[in-house]
Amino acid sequence: MLSKSLLVAALACAATLAAAACADKPAPGADSTATAAATASPTDTVKVEGLWSDSVTAESEYTAAYVNGKLVVIEEQMLFADSATSSRAYFYNAEYAPTRLFEHRALKAASGNSTPTMLHSLLNVYLSGYRVDSATKTVDLEAKDVQPYDIENLRKHEREIFARVPMTYLAPRTDR
Repeated sequence: MLSKSLLVAALACAATLAAAACADKPAPGADSTATAAATASPTDTVKVEGLWSDSVTAESEYTAAYVNGKLVVIEEQMLFADSATSSRAYFYNAEYAPTRLFEHRALKAASGNSTPTMLHSLLNVYLSGYRVDSATKTVDLEAKDVQPYDIENLRKHEREIFARVPMTYLAPRTDR
């Protein structure tokens, strides 16, 4: 499980990024570890949490958010074996096609002295259907060229997480 301070920082970053993303461009099979509020109705905003790990290189905590019963965003916080972290958000339209993929990655990089430095990389990909409309990347606030593998790696992981959550949230029965 992610350390508490790392999780708080990642969640704060993801929430800020998600709020900014919604202002930018509106976004329109379940993991066995997923949980949700027991008294939600289909018209509520519902969040379902889950865990994922490949047990060697990374572990992930994610939250799928549903509005009016339909998936609109998955937010994910990952911790890699080398202590690098990644906060990601995947936004979906009404047909459940991704419209925006976002990643903030913090990683240690070797430097000229013995103390490694922390780099922050931001990748922002906008899609129409499954076609890439635009993509930007910055590393420590400096614009970089987006490489095809940058987009493909993010899209591949989005598909892995998307496969773990249901597309619609059906409220649990309350008339027991």
